Amino acid sequence: MESKRSSPDLAAMFKTDENGYVNFGDLSRRILKKQGQYGVRYAFEDAEGDYPNLGEGLRIIGDPGNYCDVKIHKDDIHEFVDRYNNYQKSRGL
Repeated sequence: MESKRSSPDLAAMFKTDENGYVNFGDLSRRILKKQGQYGVRYAFEDAEGDYPNLGEGLRIIGDPGNYCDVKIHKDDIHEFVDRYNNYQKSRGL
């Protein structure tokens, strides 16, 4: 799924692999201001239901149980960050 908005401003902040993926932990630390193991909780469906699945429909790969290996496609960064920010605003944060 293509992001509705391009994210060259955000994507340019990160090193991408040969397939256009960025380490999710780097995104989490630099943009979400959370350590990778906490930020990745928002990228996948949470079995306990404590966190929203903000990564639904986006190109996020890897095992959430091993947050160091999780990656997000550079073209989906902006959409994910928008979803995260909107979620935080809805919570009054």
